[in-house]
Amino acid sequence: MAETVTATGALAQRAFSLESLCAAWEGVKENDLRDGIPSVGVTRFADDLGDNLALLADQLAGGFYRPSELAPVEVLLGEKRRTLHIPRVRDRVAARAILDTVTPLVDPELGHGSYAYRPGLGVMDAIQTVVALREEGLRFVLRTDILDCFPTIPARLAREQFDAVVKDDEISRVVARFGARRFRAETGGVRTLTGLPQGCPLSPLLMNLLLRHLDDVLAGEGFQVVRYADDLLVAARTGEDAAVAADIVRNWVEGMGMQINEEKTKVTSFEEGFTFLGEDFGPRYPPLLDASPSADTAERALYVGLQGAGLKMRAGRVRVVSQDDAVVLDVPSTQVSRIVCFGSVGVSAGVRNWALANEVEVVLASRKGNYLGTMLGYGQRYRPARLRAQVGLPASSQLTIARAIVEAKLVKQKVLLQRFNRRPVPQVASEAVSTIAEVLRLLPEADSTASLMGIEGAAAAAYFRCLGQLVPEELRFEGRSRQPPEDVVNAALSYLYTVLLGECVTALHAAGLEPAFGILHNDQDNRASLALDLMEEFRPWLVDQVVIEAAKQNRLRPEHGRPEEGRGVLLTKEGKTAVVGAYEERLLGTVRGALTGFAGSRRRHIYRQAQRLRAAIMNPGEAWTGLSWRP
Repeated sequence: MAETVTATGALAQRAFSLESLCAAWEGVKENDLRDGIPSVGVTRFADDLGDNLALLADQLAGGFYRPSELAPVEVLLGEKRRTLHIPRVRDRVAARAILDTVTPLVDPELGHGSYAYRPGLGVMDAIQTVVALREEGLRFVLRTDILDCFPTIPARLAREQFDAVVKDDEISRVVARFGARRFRAETGGVRTLTGLPQGCPLSPLLMNLLLRHLDDVLAGEGFQVVRYADDLLVAARTGEDAAVAADIVRNWVEGMGMQINEEKTKVTSFEEGFTFLGEDFGPRYPPLLDASPSADTAERALYVGLQGAGLKMRAGRVRVVSQDDAVVLDVPSTQVSRIVCFGSVGVSAGVRNWALANEVEVVLASRKGNYLGTMLGYGQRYRPARLRAQVGLPASSQLTIARAIVEAKLVKQKVLLQRFNRRPVPQVASEAVSTIAEVLRLLPEADSTASLMGIEGAAAAAYFRCLGQLVPEELRFEGRSRQPPEDVVNAALSYLYTVLLGECVTALHAAGLEPAFGILHNDQDNRASLALDLMEEFRPWLVDQVVIEAAKQNRLRPEHGRPEEGRGVLLTKEGKTAVVGAYEERLLGTVRGALTGFAGSRRRHIYRQAQRLRAAIMNPGEAWTGLSWRP
């Protein structure tokens, strides 16, 4: 008798709900109509749509869903004929519902060099990454792909990777049934499919989950990878290095029981020219497009660090005036969304009243950069039901969210090191990436927030040792130093962490949450513990990347640090201007796909994550997940 298991997990219940299946049907129908003509199967399914979806929901939720046989379809791809194995419409809807549900969990696990079948990423993103690597000076490339990837991929291993990330038995059981489907061969017999069926919505995700390990192996050797499905480009500084990359790819692929396409495997250079993803590459073409920030001025922040300065309102404009009343800056109030004041900066009654009335936050920090507080309007503060939910959050839910917060941060730290790592790989870089990967495996066993903080601390020590070696030699440092910062890079990190903390406090207030009630960080007097939780994944994605890039681009230099007795190293005025400008540029840039179904500036992603944190607190069954890495 066939095994039946009722869907009881929150993830399975969401995936198998009628609402999820309706959304999945819309996606299946949209894909089917790309050529303008609906298929017979889609037309028949639509004729009795309500009953078909209701029956499918009952079968999935009740545990007695069984997928149908696959339909072989021969198509011409380029100059080669391929046989695709297409699922029935009901099975495509079920697979699409699972895909939509698990993508927020799976996508953050994929490498920064993977561009195919991911939300918000596509061919143009991959092409521009290749161009950026060329402009960096990596003039040689390895071009290769995997021969018949989908039919030969070890599907069981790919599903094991899926199970380890998703952690839902009911969903895994359905996915396993997808993998056991059979098809009717041309000879008339019925066979079980090997590999992954091209045409199933879940197959690309399973492929990406397996091939991410190839991405990691190459990144661990200091290579920069651009992978579009099974089509690979590895950038290198020399032809010899590119040949080493070819050996690494070949050995890994053969170890998986697959083969690389030897006819398409070649070490070449931008000078010789090559084609990748349909684009011809040369020494200067295609050009590097300007990744300019969003033109939305409504999100711009005003930073004031001039000691003795004052903020005043005049005729609908915000003015910054010096101690001797000279106008330093004069901007329309409609272009200011937040104000950050460092040190001795006065705020007039006019600015105060305007800010409170218009929900413009005013963040206050010391001259050194320590966060002091945020001025907020009454309407942004009090949400009794949400406060009660925060105070009464069950310990099990608290631990689940705290674990997700640490995981999101560690994954981004690992990605950041891989993005900046180059050959020859320093030992400290290999050790750091290995340490982070190792402690990530310990997260499921952590049974307290104290254990999670210990794991995070072990990763941080290795991470900052490595980060200190990835900047130009004159700016290198041995590790993280906070109070006081002992070098210019640590001073820049501390300074921008303060700015980021203020952003997170404001985002939590906007979501109706009290920043003092922490989940990972313990509640302490005068500390915005929940804001520290929220900012964890944004530290590497926003601040660390900004500071390291500023150092590598010579925007942050040794002379931007000023040693002071007993206070460590402080940023000079020029140093503050450099890092704050770079920080704002990054926050205003638009990102797609970091959160499924959401696009907006990186600043808006902070607010969206605060809203998702609220949902997880108010509804303990609602999962909070970190962002996927997007450049």
